[in-house]
Amino acid sequence: MKEDDVLLREAAEDGALVGPPGMGELHSTGTSASANGFGFSSVLETEGMKADPTDVRINNRIAIFNILFPHGALSRAQVSRRIGLSRASVSEVVASMIDEHILTENGRSTESVPGRRGKRGTQIEIDTNSWNIISLDLSQEFVIQGVVSNLAGQILARAEISIASPKDVDVDIVVELCRKVISKAPGKIFGIGIAVPGVVDSTGTVIDSRNLDWNNVPLASIIQETFNLPCTVDNDANCALLAERFFGDGEPNLIFIQISMGIGAGVLINGSIVSGTNNAAGEIGHTIIDDDDTPCVCGKHGCLEASLCVPALRARFGDLSARDTDGRTEILRDAGEKLGKALSMSVSLLDVTDIAIYGPADIVNDTLIDRASEVVNERTMSVVQPRPVRVRRCEFGDNIVMQGETTCVLQHVLRAI
Repeated sequence: MKEDDVLLREAAEDGALVGPPGMGELHSTGTSASANGFGFSSVLETEGMKADPTDVRINNRIAIFNILFPHGALSRAQVSRRIGLSRASVSEVVASMIDEHILTENGRSTESVPGRRGKRGTQIEIDTNSWNIISLDLSQEFVIQGVVSNLAGQILARAEISIASPKDVDVDIVVELCRKVISKAPGKIFGIGIAVPGVVDSTGTVIDSRNLDWNNVPLASIIQETFNLPCTVDNDANCALLAERFFGDGEPNLIFIQISMGIGAGVLINGSIVSGTNNAAGEIGHTIIDDDDTPCVCGKHGCLEASLCVPALRARFGDLSARDTDGRTEILRDAGEKLGKALSMSVSLLDVTDIAIYGPADIVNDTLIDRASEVVNERTMSVVQPRPVRVRRCEFGDNIVMQGETTCVLQHVLRAI
């Protein structure tokens, strides 16, 4: 057994509050990836592989985890056939992952292999009873929240801290929330993930978050040093995108729009997240769509976010009488039209036909969705793009950002151990 495997097993046995060993610095999101080569999109293939692609051991571990995530149960022979690895390779990697408490054996396979006799193979699945992942969401207007999840993404516990304003959030309160969530974890901590509204670089430094009023905050390094645990920090819209892709209804080519205290977007192309040169891909909220004087937190005027974020739309609702349903409809149709115009260029440029919009039900409803869909399809349908664009409401639920951040932690830690 490799030295790293021995250290991990010993850490799990002696109760130490440490993440998996053998990883060095582990921070944040690299957000481009190659295809996985097995004919399916997979949870660990949406972000850039920091490991050497020639590292057969890491690639095999990722392939095996992918085929079982989140709730698969297969025999070693079934895994071997599905991903094209030899039985010997599968058995060796699975043994290591069982020792690390990432996989576990569970019962017997129900598969009958024609022409073969003897007992059926033992099933393996993700071990949901040993390691826990801590995921925090800093993107909400009046609360920061966190959850404890197992390696299959199931939420086990949660904690939150109320805030008066997003600008009240600082590193100390994030550390406090981490402590609260960690205290609720029944198992050892695999890693910590934090979703932040704004631009995050590959080291986990929050380069710019206008809603939090943060600039160049090395959040991942601070949390990692405080808790001696691997930490990733990621853009909140990218986290929500991953949850919609792997736990929801998202296609491999997907634009995800999050309407909250700001407007964020995540873009998935052929199963890979697009990050951009400055890790700022998806900052659609700061696209100027109005020639007016509406100020935006970014310092410009007329940005999409300035008129479509939740606080702005609810302020407009507040100017109406309680019975003025026509006024609310007009406001939401106008918002849908602006969003549709902003999305049309991206749809044509990227040839994406799936758009998921996430936000509170009083805003992201049929009125806004239908108008956005009309505008997008009016502007993009052509001979070369004959397929209608599906514009839909994301029905995932309030945990979407944190569940996506759990996936980000898995992406990084499983490559590093």
